[in-house]
Amino acid sequence: MEPRAVGDARLFAGVFEASPDAIVVTDAGGTVVAANARCEAVFGLSADALVGRPVETLVPEAARAGHPARRDRFSGPHAHRPMGLLQLAAARADGTEFPAEISLARIEVRGETYVCATVRDVTERRRQERQFRELIEAAPDPTVIVDGSGVIVQGNRQVDRVFGYQPGELVGSPIEHLVPERFRHGHVAQRSGYVGAPVIRGMGQGRELHAVRKDGSEFPVEISLSPIETDDGLLVAAAIRDVSERRRIQQTADRIRDEFLATVSHELRTPLTSIVGYAELLGDLGEDEIGPQARRMLQVIDRNARRELRLVNDLLTLARLQEEGLHVELATVDLLDVVRAAVEDARLAARGRGIEVTVEAAPGADLTVRGDPGRLGQVVGNLLGNAVKFTPPGGRVLLGLAAVPGGVIELRVCDTGPGMGPEEVEQAFDRLYRAPAAVRDQVPGAGLGLSIARAVVDAHGGTIEVGSELGAGTTVTVRLAAANR
Repeated sequence: MEPRAVGDARLFAGVFEASPDAIVVTDAGGTVVAANARCEAVFGLSADALVGRPVETLVPEAARAGHPARRDRFSGPHAHRPMGLLQLAAARADGTEFPAEISLARIEVRGETYVCATVRDVTERRRQERQFRELIEAAPDPTVIVDGSGVIVQGNRQVDRVFGYQPGELVGSPIEHLVPERFRHGHVAQRSGYVGAPVIRGMGQGRELHAVRKDGSEFPVEISLSPIETDDGLLVAAAIRDVSERRRIQQTADRIRDEFLATVSHELRTPLTSIVGYAELLGDLGEDEIGPQARRMLQVIDRNARRELRLVNDLLTLARLQEEGLHVELATVDLLDVVRAAVEDARLAARGRGIEVTVEAAPGADLTVRGDPGRLGQVVGNLLGNAVKFTPPGGRVLLGLAAVPGGVIELRVCDTGPGMGPEEVEQAFDRLYRAPAAVRDQVPGAGLGLSIARAVVDAHGGTIEVGSELGAGTTVTVRLAAANR
């Protein structure tokens, strides 16, 4: 057994000296009986210089008088306080103080009581924590730090001001305190998903969000998230921006814009209708009344006037949607007939660009829906027009129709155009939105087609979505309830 005991003593001595923290061992009277080499770097006293000194040598002068009583509570015969990690101040040989984490352990050896104190200098950590708190406080937006379980561990003054809480009142509360009650259950799942795969999420990304003040009032917000890896696990910094005023201004601007568009459109529609009508009358004149060159010029006038009239009609449709919603006259409609009519209308434009347009549908399939044939024709016409417009010469456009499970008729309009990135897809249905490539290449249009198409599909209780990838074309999918469902 003796060789084993000798080996154990050497092992323990090696661990004692290799510790990255200062270790001081005292007897029951508070005298240092052992210390490791790290003490010199932490306290400015070598291990040999510490042995035999009272442990109060390492205690700040202001606390030395009361330290023996505190020490007795840990190591004396009537000790009742559990050992653990303490956040205290310690003193160096030159009298300077520093913040320390001190872990105490009581050891019994041959009937004698000793206390092993492991001391870590946390000056640098405290400095970093102070800088971090100052940065949080300097943030212009309310900012909270949340741990992996969703508990608020820190917040700045802006949080208290915006949400109506007293300083520090939110610390220790779940982040769901700031989420409207109707969203809280879903927020827990979303939060857990984020913690499982944390990424930086910039301000304004994601769906529309709301927060709730202490008094129960709600307001719209944008939130940025930043994961922070710490020794104690993942923390998440959430910056919360109140966008109530911005939304109010945007709504006012939208209303003014819609009123302006409606007024201008009404004023433009009458003269444009007259131009188109007279162009048709002139087109009916014989060859002896109008020459070939004048007829070609007349065709240009007619084509451009009709294009402007379509734009005006789209603007009027949007204005009407804003004011009173979209009214549809429901009837049993064969969607294949609607698609074929739209293809026929677009055939000339497609042929002029060298684009092949095809329709695919299973022979004999029942493709009837309950809908407004005029409005559904508007949807297919807009989607097909976009596909032809954005597909380069020599490309293809496919319109696929099928009855899918669940009593649904599905229309897919696929093109071989340049496609769109994720951010463009997200904005594709916004009114007056035009992709940067469309603006750059001067592709005709006002960014109204998809917005109108979605409004019509919504009015029919259906769904519409865009799938696209840069360099791989675009597919717009419309799903409507089958008439026989």
